[in-house]
Amino acid sequence: MPPPVLHQRDFARTTLRPRHRALMPKLVEAYFASDEPLDLDRLEAFTDEVDAAISTASKTLRAGLVAMLEIIQWSPIFILGKPSTFEGLSLEDRARFLTRLERSSFVPLALIFVAWKTLLTMLYFEAPEQLAALGYPGEKRTRYLSVVSQP
Repeated sequence: MPPPVLHQRDFARTTLRPRHRALMPKLVEAYFASDEPLDLDRLEAFTDEVDAAISTASKTLRAGLVAMLEIIQWSPIFILGKPSTFEGLSLEDRARFLTRLERSSFVPLALIFVAWKTLLTMLYFEAPEQLAALGYPGEKRTRYLSVVSQP
């Protein structure tokens, strides 16, 4: 008798729901926007990177990060007093909202700011083009090599 044929499905866990995927580019833009607007295609690709990064975490951590996104989505009503979700705010209002989260005396709100900023910063500045924009020399580390090679 031949061995049974096992059907194996490719599995890629995703954590972010469509509503979170719509929120993520707005959140990233508010954290990292400078003088020039961020590329929408890059933000969409970055959302995939964030989802892949958090999807490998424990179930508890994934649930906590998603709950924090829900709070970020709905709390501008209470923190800014504007009848809008985070996505509906202008870039200036989103940045002001994040500043208020960061400076909040209510520690859980400040922790939401820190948790997402830490995660997003690690992933955002991991890209070679962002490292180059910061002045990181990449593979050429001549300063390091000159210090190491001295007797």
